Amino acid sequence: MTDAADSSKPDVHDMVVVHRSFRHSCAELPDLVRGLRPGDTARAALVVDAVRFMLMGLEAHHTSEDEFLWPRLAARTAGQAGAIARMAEQHHRLEELVTRVTDALDGLAADPRPPLCEQVAAHLTELGSVLTAHMDEEENTILPLAADCLSVAEWEELGEISLAKLDRKHLLRAFSALMAVATPDEQRTLLTKAPLPARVLWRLSGRRSHARREARLYGVAAR
Repeated sequence: MTDAADSSKPDVHDMVVVHRSFRHSCAELPDLVRGLRPGDTARAALVVDAVRFMLMGLEAHHTSEDEFLWPRLAARTAGQAGAIARMAEQHHRLEELVTRVTDALDGLAADPRPPLCEQVAAHLTELGSVLTAHMDEEENTILPLAADCLSVAEWEELGEISLAKLDRKHLLRAFSALMAVATPDEQRTLLTKAPLPARVLWRLSGRRSHARREARLYGVAAR
């Protein structure tokens, strides 16, 4: 995270935590889909909800970068046009993979038969592979550029744009998912940045709601 001596620069590490949440979902969801049994539509609805939530968050994250981050970096960096263009191209590829998954989810929820489960799981695995490579490159190449080229206010605006793309009813769930994959130091930073209502709601209900959801998904106490 950004050192106190560099407080004039944005702390871009919060995006690493966001990426970690996506990494966690991409690692877990294919096996959850493969584990569905024919006729168990209640279980299928739960798993499909988890997939939809991840895809919704991914769309909000990427469209905010497309609209806000790439244009600013392109205008302010010399010699990095190729890297920035590659980010946008990777987003287009990821959109195609997301569409493949999304198009199959209604059928999966209605009838989780093995061939469809395997198809969706394979699509999720491919999505996870492409997304992981994209996030690796973004963390190594783009985040250092953002820390150098954007102001603190602009970095915060990027986060606000991303959050605004989520339905308000999902905000606490999204924040709780980040807190679940954050280290104690990262949790303290996230809580410092979060509005007071979010901090209060997370402590009162968000943590427990996330734990219950994880327990239902995995059949064990939340990890």
